[in-house]
Amino acid sequence: MPGLVRRATFAVVWLLIVAVISVGAAGIVAAMAHPPGTSARAELTVEGDAAAAPGLLAAQDMLIELAADVKQLGELGRGALASLVATDITSLDTTVVQGQVLARSIEDRSAQIQRLLELLPGSGPNEAINWSPQTRARRDLAIQAAKTTAGLDVLWARLASGSVTATRLTKLLVDHDTTTGQAARLGRENAKYAAGLKVLAKSDQMIADARALRDALANTVDVSTLTQWLDRNAEYDAALRELFQSLVDSKGKVTSRVKAAFLAERKAQSFLPANTSGLVIILAEIGRGGLNQAVIGIEEARGRLEGAVDRLTTSPDASGSPDASDALGSPDASDALGSPDATDGSGGSPTP
Repeated sequence: MPGLVRRATFAVVWLLIVAVISVGAAGIVAAMAHPPGTSARAELTVEGDAAAAPGLLAAQDMLIELAADVKQLGELGRGALASLVATDITSLDTTVVQGQVLARSIEDRSAQIQRLLELLPGSGPNEAINWSPQTRARRDLAIQAAKTTAGLDVLWARLASGSVTATRLTKLLVDHDTTTGQAARLGRENAKYAAGLKVLAKSDQMIADARALRDALANTVDVSTLTQWLDRNAEYDAALRELFQSLVDSKGKVTSRVKAAFLAERKAQSFLPANTSGLVIILAEIGRGGLNQAVIGIEEARGRLEGAVDRLTTSPDASGSPDASDALGSPDASDALGSPDATDGSGGSPTP
């Protein structure tokens, strides 16, 4: 029995010694095992970080310039809104063209920055070994910053096709009413039917131009009410033209053709709405809505981009790394790209 106890005691002591040695060896291995890509062995990623640094600095400078251009685009948007409120179509057209050029430039340079960052030396499946966490975080933040401008060119294009088209269409509707009224007065008050026909030719062209603009506007809003207005006014213009032409042909005498034309003109006039005020208001709201939407989307993108640039321009030392999620909300401007809805309204030509 004493021999068995001694052997058992020796076995337990031996196991304890082995366990202590194993724990100590594991601690030594853990203390010495610092893979690349961690702050514990920063010297292992020095070369990779140095190779990526020039590209990151170039991307940072390009993002600063991009932020300035997005700010300028926002100023153009506000200028376009002011021109719309003042019904200054010439200034509005100029501003919209400038914005289109700038928005395309922003989109192109954003893509260029993303390509630069994706091709940095050391990028790829081994970048966790080649780069420190700070370098990887800065690269990720810069990519997300470049993506914040995505969709600005589409947003501005909708502004151009919606707001500007609605503004021009509004002016055409009002001008058409005035022109057709002038033609009617020439015939009824002065019996100048030939002169009235020449004026009606201008009304015909306005209807044709308005239909072309209507087709462009159909991409973003419901144009059924506008189509009905244009059709009814075109029918009235045609009826008035036939009345004048029949009077010219009869040299002012009342013939069966003149009587039929007169009845047709009266009928076409009865189908016209009282005025165009409702339709003009709707179109004006569509125009302002498109501009407001564009300006809001641009300002949101500018805020996200400037926030990311501020993070990038801070000192990228080992005390911390920039986090893209802190500086960025939605990565692009697509949230502001919803199609504006138009409320149906009615309008028409005043009785000539």
